Amino acid sequence: MMRKLLKGAALLGAAVGTAYAVKAYLDRSAGAGGDEVQISFEDGTTEMLSADEAKEFTDIASGVLRSSGR
Repeated sequence: MMRKLLKGAALLGAAVGTAYAVKAYLDRSAGAGGDEVQISFEDGTTEMLSADEAKEFTDIASGVLRSSGR
């Protein structure tokens, strides 16, 4: 049971870090349309997103964090 909690906490931490990085990037480049954002996940995969898609990804991650009580 403790392993599940630790694994969940690690995944949540990765999601928070990713959401924070994307949000910070979008804040710096606000209004610069056409930019792409590269998101790296804990398992080593990466994804290229447009600024609009990255904003949506950040909103979803924030919603997950709010619903988990964090």
